[in-house]
Amino acid sequence: MAAKLPSFDFGKIRDFFSFGSKNFLGIDIGTFSIRAVEITKRKGYFHLSNYGELESSSFKRKNFQLFHRSAISLSNKEIAQGIRYILEETSIQTKEVSFAIPDFASFFTSFEIPVMDRDEIPQAIQYEIRPYVPLPVNELALDWAIIEGQPSSTPLKVLVVAIPNDVVVQYQEIAQLAELELKTLESEVFALTRALKNSLKGRDDVKKVLGLIDIGSRSATCSIIDGGILKSSHSFSTGGNELTEIVAKSLNIEYNKGEEIKIKRGIAPNQEEKVRKILAPLVDSLLAETKEAFRTFFIKEGKEVEKVFLTGGSATMPGLREYCSASLGKPVEILNPFSNIAYPKIISEIITRMAPSFAIAAGLALKGFEK
Repeated sequence: MAAKLPSFDFGKIRDFFSFGSKNFLGIDIGTFSIRAVEITKRKGYFHLSNYGELESSSFKRKNFQLFHRSAISLSNKEIAQGIRYILEETSIQTKEVSFAIPDFASFFTSFEIPVMDRDEIPQAIQYEIRPYVPLPVNELALDWAIIEGQPSSTPLKVLVVAIPNDVVVQYQEIAQLAELELKTLESEVFALTRALKNSLKGRDDVKKVLGLIDIGSRSATCSIIDGGILKSSHSFSTGGNELTEIVAKSLNIEYNKGEEIKIKRGIAPNQEEKVRKILAPLVDSLLAETKEAFRTFFIKEGKEVEKVFLTGGSATMPGLREYCSASLGKPVEILNPFSNIAYPKIISEIITRMAPSFAIAAGLALKGFEK
């Protein structure tokens, strides 16, 4: 599939919203696709200006074929070409962009630091993180968030993400080649947390201890958010691609056909039991690691995860939400990052279908509005 274009004239909507407003662009460079979301804010409300997607298996334009392999293995120039294609096809003109670093390319840890002013925290983190990462600190870029305490008043607990410098340079080069201005570069989990928090505005859930399971193509990540604050994050090797591969291999069919069957039949009990039995062991493995993450959090914090949200490309697989709820013994909901973002009603069905896949891109676009 080439760029996913809305069947609606977003140009007029964008022009209307642009008066006295600011647009920001979030681009999620995934393993098998690139997704872009443009958001504007007007009179205190967020509006979806445009969005687009390019899957790595089917970029064809004027007899020029690109993305014949996964996006993660493409050159920076090729990825930039794909981004420019999306922006051209969707008529997105915003140049300020936020990119996300895949969780599997990052190192996560958390630790405590003594009372200090906010401007002293970065230096303290550089010193304290040394035992937790396998690379020298001078080869890493650090992203962090306070998860407990108040600067200048109390000891602090910080969640730190360490990103290799060569990965940062790669994304900087992609932005330059795509003729975009890179405003922020952050880990996927921070973008997802932002998207979740925005979607929960006005709901009691925002005060709860929440689990967030992101099932990407290459891996899955389980994060825990307590009262809107990201407390922990764990990455697992099981991803949507592995689910597709096991279906294709077990049924002796091509990968694309396996993907079609996974999306159509999933793990719902009223679907073909053969497919359910194929997928169940991998889903059980993912849920076992999720339960361990929840158990570890309970031991450290004394709090139970109260509700779980699913996101990522495989989140809408038939029966997955119910299966996860039964296994975890908790209510499970599919994340819609656009639930507090205005968009034309005519595309409601499209938005509902694609929303979980665009959560990272939406969270990245929302980053631009933070002070």
